[in-house]
Amino acid sequence: MIFKSYLLEQNICSLEKKLFLFFGENIGLRDDFKKKIKSFNKDSEILIFNQEEILKNKNILYDEINNISLFEKKKIYFIDQASDKILELLEIIESRIDDQKIYLFSDILDKKSNLRNYFEKSKDCAAIACYADNEIGIRKIILNELKGFEGLSTYNINLIIDSCNLDRSKLKNEL
Repeated sequence: MIFKSYLLEQNICSLEKKLFLFFGENIGLRDDFKKKIKSFNKDSEILIFNQEEILKNKNILYDEINNISLFEKKKIYFIDQASDKILELLEIIESRIDDQKIYLFSDILDKKSNLRNYFEKSKDCAAIACYADNEIGIRKIILNELKGFEGLSTYNINLIIDSCNLDRSKLKNEL
């Protein structure tokens, strides 16, 4: 199922899926989603993996998902650098996930990507494209971050936009 990133930014807790795929060129937006997910799930244990790590030993993720204790916190998994190579493993694991959630983060995936197609067409999965920010989006971030700051003028906002070059990661450093 496809979700719009700008709607999800406003309410990250609105998703009730088991598997999530964040893909696209906007690294800053993907990092923002990671932070929001972590802050929303403070009571959960967050395990971070890289796709290559999982593909070398497929039992790592499988064992973690099956290893549920009554006394442990809920588990959330982050998988970085996801690609089509991990899809087969996800299809096997998907039915075993109960309270757990898996968040995959990937660079640009083309329309022919099997991973992207699987997430977009599945009702139990969420696909979120993280496209490059435009000037309007950057301006909103600046206004939200510097709300109540007295010296903020249109000239200052334009200076910040020019210096960050529409890059969300650079913008966070500028602010």
